[in-house]
Amino acid sequence: MKKGNQLDKAPKILVITGRAAEQIVRKYIPHNVEVKILSVDVAAFINKKLILENLDKKTAQQYDIVMVPGLVQDDLSSLKDHFGVHVVKGPRYASDIKSAIQDVDPYTLSPKIAADKLLKKQKIAMTKEVLHKGFNDPIDKSQTEYYIGFKHKFPIGINRPPTVMAEIVDATHLPMEKVIERAEYYLKYGANILDIGAMANVSDPNKVKKIITKLKSMQEKHEFAISIDTLNIEEIQAAIKSGVELILSVDHGNIDHLINDIPKDVGVVFVPTNTLKGILPKTTEKRIASLLQLKKRLLDAGITKIAADPIIEMPIFPGFANSLAHYIEYRKRDTITPMMTCVGNVTEFIAADPVGINALFGCLAVELGIQLVLVTDVSVKCRGGIKEVVKGRDMAFVAKQKNAPPKGHGIDVLMAKSRIANDLEIVDFEKVETIKLTGDDHLLYQLDYEPDPKGSFTIWVDYHKQKIYVTHLNPESNKPDLLFISNKARHIFEKIVELNLITKIDHAFYMGRELERAEVSLYLGKSYIQNKQTFNEEKLNFD
Repeated sequence: MKKGNQLDKAPKILVITGRAAEQIVRKYIPHNVEVKILSVDVAAFINKKLILENLDKKTAQQYDIVMVPGLVQDDLSSLKDHFGVHVVKGPRYASDIKSAIQDVDPYTLSPKIAADKLLKKQKIAMTKEVLHKGFNDPIDKSQTEYYIGFKHKFPIGINRPPTVMAEIVDATHLPMEKVIERAEYYLKYGANILDIGAMANVSDPNKVKKIITKLKSMQEKHEFAISIDTLNIEEIQAAIKSGVELILSVDHGNIDHLINDIPKDVGVVFVPTNTLKGILPKTTEKRIASLLQLKKRLLDAGITKIAADPIIEMPIFPGFANSLAHYIEYRKRDTITPMMTCVGNVTEFIAADPVGINALFGCLAVELGIQLVLVTDVSVKCRGGIKEVVKGRDMAFVAKQKNAPPKGHGIDVLMAKSRIANDLEIVDFEKVETIKLTGDDHLLYQLDYEPDPKGSFTIWVDYHKQKIYVTHLNPESNKPDLLFISNKARHIFEKIVELNLITKIDHAFYMGRELERAEVSLYLGKSYIQNKQTFNEEKLNFD
């Protein structure tokens, strides 16, 4: 669509490219686009001078827009006056041409910035604006919205972005330095609430007090609220006295002991159990009835900052789908009260990568008004869960505001897979000399090598500290004499080269490969083991 007084129709577009990219470009262009091939092989080598030499005004003016490759470095602003038509930069990758033309007004594309970069900036800016509004607009008490937190306040309401809670699992059993380390790690990746996970069947109210006191001191530097996850009456009472801001969980077994102690400004999550009697209703009807009874008792006592937790359960047994039905039915019966769920009840109990599950939970939370999303990020498999749920939440919330599916909004939770195809996949390589290398596993990491006279290295990763560690082993003593620490492989490698600690080309290749694997493992949350494959394809053999 054209802007202003221009015709309300699809513009006629000429895409300029080089010889090598012609096949790729023609695959991705829509019907209203034509292609002009310039006498240059690589599209990135096209410049303003070459365009002026190969495109005349008469030809250019047959089109509404002339689009050049996004990899062109020149500022093309002056070409609009020369040709009398819009000249803009398209995307850097041919597979993005169609979306750059059809998903936005192509007249708004830039003669200076590649279309994919420009659109990404616009989408990110829009996403930030939507999320800022969701987190910062004043609460609407008529919609039973409320704030969780004393020093830092987080709005809770079914139309707000869900609040992500990070559980410090078995916090009362951990040394205080470990509690703080976990807390800082969770906050770094976007947790809104730090949850003190108590030990089952072990009461330690004094440790609860100490943890809350320490976490409160961290609120001077970080913005977060504090919750306690225990059914133990003494621990909850200790947490209340220490200034906890949210209580998990109140049920039929402890409500009589706590209802007169809970301050009106403290949030409460209620669950349909009676732990003292070992009762968890199995049917949806009984579980919802149990929750509604608890809700009434809390409201009658003047406790209004409440959220229901129908309890999500493990896949297959006892059954995720059945427990999800409890949430859906509760929302039908109670259209306004926020809910809570624990993602770890699913991710911890399925032998699959959690990243997609975490993204899906972000969507479920937004759709159902699940305002409190509790994440466990402690087991090896579930590393990175906080950042994955946060991004999934953001993606889903923005999509809801736009009444659109959760894709194409400038944010994604893709890690191991990609959104677009590799342009090289359709290039004809028949005339290119091919060198085929063996793919046998036993040849990938040969350890039979001549040692570097300058010494060798040991590499490992600390995921919670988000660092790569490399020790240099002295060639004479074979003992560490240097330690390199960074979150980037390149920084470590460049410093090793600067200190002249590598003399053999095969050793340099090895270190570059291993350091890059370490950084990928750090990003993905995979366990890094030196000289071992990052990804292993396990083949099932039924013979």
